[in-house]
Amino acid sequence: MSLTSALSDAFSTIAYWQYALAYGVIAFAAIVQYRIGVGFGLFAAPVIALFAPELVPVPIIALTLFTATAAMVNQRNGFDWREIGWSVAGRFAGSLVAVAILAQLTDQKQFMLVFGLLIALAVAMSLAGFRFRFTRRLLFTMGAISGLTATITSVGGPPMAIAYQDQKPERARPNMSAFFALGCVIVLAVRQVNGFNTTADLVHSIVLLPALFIGIKLAPAFEGVIDRNFRTMLLVVCGLSALLLIWRALA
Repeated sequence: MSLTSALSDAFSTIAYWQYALAYGVIAFAAIVQYRIGVGFGLFAAPVIALFAPELVPVPIIALTLFTATAAMVNQRNGFDWREIGWSVAGRFAGSLVAVAILAQLTDQKQFMLVFGLLIALAVAMSLAGFRFRFTRRLLFTMGAISGLTATITSVGGPPMAIAYQDQKPERARPNMSAFFALGCVIVLAVRQVNGFNTTADLVHSIVLLPALFIGIKLAPAFEGVIDRNFRTMLLVVCGLSALLLIWRALA
């Protein structure tokens, strides 16, 4: 397929109003991701899937890579590479499992429903006072679940958000940003090798990129509000994501 034909096909499936709405969603999601280290795919993917499913999952994964990398560079002095290594290793393992599932998956809505219910359960357990002990095993397990779900739906944030919910923001933010930046490279590479990415995905990612930069530019203005409510914000983002995934699956 020629480049001109690929561009025509990509733009013919999306209306201007869909791009406009996606710009607003992506800008807000970028603010959340930049400030708390998680939340871009959590918020953007379920919302955008409601009105422009063609933009999910690959463009959201690609944009998550950009915003997570920006946050990663800004917070590079706070990395703990041992934590990042265990979670990224899990992400890779989960992505490989996801590719096998994608080859057999006939109903993505079924997967989204189960995943949404699992997120809701995790949030409920957290609000009820249940805690996971912060260990390397937890990081690997949550990283694997994140890789599995992100590869299929582009939503891979909740497992890591739950893992880091009781850690201090200055510890959680840089490590989660590094995890998502490296994790997105893994997911995109695994999908590409197995033929699940398209030229239209690349076109949509480029068109939506300015919205991401707008959100990153505005993010510093939200520093005080979001930092003071770090754990609450994590759980709210996870809860909203669960509801949107369930809604999307049942729609």
